[in-house]
Formats: sequence, C-alpha cells, structure tokens
Amino acid sequence: MAKAEFLKQFDFYSENFTDRLKSIEFKGKEEVWDITEPKTHSFIANGLVVHNCGEVLLYPNESCNLGSINVWQFAKDDGTGRVTVDWEGLRDTVVMTTKFLDNVIEVNHYPLEQIEFMALSTRKIGLGVMGVADLLYELEIPYNSDEGRKFMEKLMQFINYYSKIESIELARTRGNLPYYDQSFYPEGILPMSGVNDRNLWSFNWDEVSQLIKKYGIRNGYTTVIAPTGSISMITGCSSGMEPNYSLVFEKNVKVGSFFYTNTVFEKIMKKHGLYTDDLMRKVSENRGSVQGIEEVPEKLQKVFVTAMDITPEDHIRALAAFQKWTDSSISKTNNFPADATVEHMRESYLLAYKLGCKDVTVFRDSSIQNQVLVAPSSKKVEEKKTVQKTAAAVKVVETSSGILMQQSTAGVSETMKQESVAGNPSGGANVSFGTGKKLTNCPECKTLLNKKEGCVSCPNCGWGLCS
Repeated sequence: MAKAEFLKQFDFYSENFTDRLKSIEFKGKEEVWDITEPKTHSFIANGLVVHNCGEVLLYPNESCNLGSINVWQFAKDDGTGRVTVDWEGLRDTVVMTTKFLDNVIEVNHYPLEQIEFMALSTRKIGLGVMGVADLLYELEIPYNSDEGRKFMEKLMQFINYYSKIESIELARTRGNLPYYDQSFYPEGILPMSGVNDRNLWSFNWDEVSQLIKKYGIRNGYTTVIAPTGSISMITGCSSGMEPNYSLVFEKNVKVGSFFYTNTVFEKIMKKHGLYTDDLMRKVSENRGSVQGIEEVPEKLQKVFVTAMDITPEDHIRALAAFQKWTDSSISKTNNFPADATVEHMRESYLLAYKLGCKDVTVFRDSSIQNQVLVAPSSKKVEEKKTVQKTAAAVKVVETSSGILMQQSTAGVSETMKQESVAGNPSGGANVSFGTGKKLTNCPECKTLLNKKEGCVSCPNCGWGLCS
C-alpha cells in the first residue's frame, strides 16, 4: 500500500507525523486478543484515542460523571449482636447522591463545547457502590454463594429503584431529559435486564415506567459500577463490587513491621476469640487467605473468601448478579490463577455472555511483572526479611555534597565486608554500594533523593535506606 493511500484512511495523524513517516512495509498477520499498549493503556478506534474503561458505555463526546456509595457504612447492629442493613439510611443516601450527580452536570467546566452539549443533552450519571465485600463479611454471607448473589441483586435493585424515583422527581421539578424523545423511555423500556423477569422484582417497575411516561426522567441512565480503586483506599473499604484481594498484608516501615488487617476480619476474629499475631502472620504468609488454616472454623473460612479463593465462574456470576440492575456496565476484575489457559478464558467469556453481562475484564495472576495487587507469600516474606537484614549493615552519613554510604562492621560477614552491600529494601533489583560511595540520586529511577533524620528516600519510586 502506498504511503499516501495509507495515510488517507487515518486523518487523525498530524502533518508532523506524516513528515516523519518514511515507509510502510507489510509484516504479515498475527492474531491478538486486544489492542492496547503498556504506557497509556489506550488504543485507536475510529480515529480516536480510546482509554480502556469497562463500566461506562458512552456516545461520542459524552462525559463520565460517576459517584460511589460505601454500602459497608450501612451495616448496623440490631441490638442483639446480629448485623443487618440500614435500608432507610441507604435510601436517603441514594436520593441525595442522585441529586448531587445531577448538580455536577450543571456546575462542571467542560473542555469542549461538543462535550458540554452532549452532557447536557443525555445527562447520564453513574451512581455505583463500594464496600460490598466488607458488607458481606459483616453479614457473614459468602461472596461466592447463592445467598451472596441474591443479596447483590437485592442491593443493586434497591439503589437503581430509588435513583430512578429521584430522577423522575428531578424531571418534574427541574425539567425533562432533553433527549427524552430520542430515547426508549417513552416506550416504557428501562435499561436493566432485571425488569424483564418479574420473579426478581422487589419493587413495582411497571409503576416506574408509567411515572416516566407522565413526568419524564432527568438522566439518561443513573447507575454504573466503577472500580473505585483509589477512593475505596481513601475511604477504607473494599473496592467496587470486588471481593477483597487479601485479608492481611505485612507492612514494613522505618520503625519496624506490622500487619495491615481487614477491619471486619479483625473484628470478627476478636469476637470469636481467635485473633493473635501468630494467626495474622499465618494468613499473611498464606497469600492473605484463611483457607486451610486450622485455627479458623470452616464456617468463617467460607465467609472470608478473597478474590483468589473463588473460582472464575464465581466472579462471573457475581458480575451478572449486579448487571441485572445496572443501567450501563460494571468494572469487575475476574481473577484467574497463574496456570489459567485460553480455554478457561473462553469458558468465562461465554458464561458472561449467557448471563447477560455487558463487559468482561479478566486478569491472570502474575501475567505482568508489576501488577497492582500482590498477595504476600511465605517465600516473599523470607526474602523481604533477608533484604532488610542486609540493608541494616549500611550506615548513612549526610555530607555537603550528598549522601555517604558506609558499611558497618558490626554483625557483617567477611563476604559482605569485602564485597558491596545490597541496599534495596523495596524488593526490586538489588543495587550495590562500595564503601564510602556518595549517593545523590535514586539508584532505581535516578530521582533526586530526600535526606532527613539519617534516612534517604526517593519521592518518586519509594526506594530508601536508614542508618
């Protein structure tokens, strides 16, 4: 294919890029599963740079307006020691947050007129959840059980119903959705598959359709389930509709090591008189899981499952339970073990299609070198302790021209005296320092090091040493 003919198909290339392009050669065809690249996790579709996003289905130039409710906050003790859900409090929060997200559409500053036009025309909002796994722990309902999936359906139907009721009220008081006549709402159609099975109804959805026909609806859709990876950490709850990835992490800081434990797990272990540092250590070294640990009763092992404890099929069925009552789509990682095959992936996708899921995201454990979540293991714990002991043999001295790394002779073997000291407690590639070597930049990422109170640390990647 000639250069000019090729470029004619892709008018999104700039003139500068055209000038740099020297030749195009056909290298053959290769089957791929996805079109992506590792730096920005984006790909080009129809001439647009598209970022991977599993939960929001949008028309061109629509905006993403999401909010998530920490449902774990609505777990309450009924006075007898039994935990229930504060449904009244949750209802009030759904109503308030639906109105809040509609307000965001009005006050937002849009970067382009086209985006503002579409945002004001379709008025899509995405009310979702986080803290689901922690709420299930509180209720002592296994995530991967029929009871767990029925609860997920009940929870999401509740949220969707009251978000629709509030959106109808907003249409009545503030004005109808501008694109209402171009939608399926005048036909009495609702964007959730759950309404097609009356056996699933906890509310009168026929009445909702009639109210929409009478008053309209303010928002094109009202529910989306986002990943909440960062905001759930800030809030201190499990992310999105995901199961917890690990019950216990060991965290190492300058003053020592301690266990970071899931709040509900710690509370219930103490309630049953099972909580000990030794147990937490065993869980940490068991990939953050209680499965197979003798001290934990079988009933509690079934309740406190993690993402890697449940099967890929369980992940898909949980996704389908929420999807029945979600307008748009859902961000959900369907975890696979490291030995998963292409056939396992195929079965997972086909099951998701059969159950009515709108999208599927799969992740095979250890398939990338630096994955976001990593459960601890006994081997890694031992490696970590060895590296920390080695790093302690380094003395840090601040000088006017930088950091002076000196070896300490106390408790150091002859081999370490003669050779260099491994100085990388972060667990990455070991970096060696000869005696008396001055260090001003991070050995891993070359960022200028911070020097404070006898310690050096990298503000970019977290590398550090202390005297």
